[in-house]
Amino acid sequence: MTTVQGAALEGADASKRWGLLAERLAFLGNSLLSPLTVETAFGLDEAFWDEFGAGLATCDGLAADGAPACGEATERALARMKARVHDLRVMSPEVDAAVRRANVEYARLFIGPPKPAAPPWETMYARSGELGEVGFGRATVAMQDLLREAGLELAGGSNQYADHLGIELLYAAELCRRIGARASACEDPGTAGGAAVRAADGSAADAARDGIAKEHGGTEARLRAFAREHPASWATAFRERVAESAPDGYYLGMAEVAEALCAAIGNPQ
Repeated sequence: MTTVQGAALEGADASKRWGLLAERLAFLGNSLLSPLTVETAFGLDEAFWDEFGAGLATCDGLAADGAPACGEATERALARMKARVHDLRVMSPEVDAAVRRANVEYARLFIGPPKPAAPPWETMYARSGELGEVGFGRATVAMQDLLREAGLELAGGSNQYADHLGIELLYAAELCRRIGARASACEDPGTAGGAAVRAADGSAADAARDGIAKEHGGTEARLRAFAREHPASWATAFRERVAESAPDGYYLGMAEVAEALCAAIGNPQ
């Protein structure tokens, strides 16, 4: 992959790249929160994953030090995801049949009965090498606090705990969206909203740009810390549970892509 240095990622270009990353994180999050329908079965098309990967390739260099936002691990996960989709469509060429097959897997992994084979809540993986029995814990409260601080709330009548992997991915997606909006505002401070504070040399635009840049950097640091401390900290254990119950399944591919992407965001090399 081509790596673009962080200094070159300014204005609309950086805004677009952060937006692409946000869209992909949101897709993964929503995919883990709800079963498929024929209308939402984008991931059952091999070409979709080519586009997914191409968009991520343009996100290289989002880190301030020029490290890629995704790397070889993400590329490998995407290749495996595409292969899994191919196998699924060979077994179920019709979309509605493929959706039914994927949803049987979804229910077994994330719903039950009698209980989820691969619980999608961070709290369940609090102890290394041991799956918990209680779905509400410190990670749930921590996520509730993060959502509240960001002015976000669970919508659509969701009864999921806040530390569901899908919700954590959606939170990361929202941070990416905000970073992109601030990157655009750095290029055009007039879009940032509010009155600019005039600097000593009379340059209000420079003062506004400096303030937005600091806020942008703070949100990016928060994103990377969040990815490292939350989804990336337990995505591997979650993926292993999925692999035990559905080693050739669609959702193992989804878990692998989420694991690789969160690790790359949280620990840029």
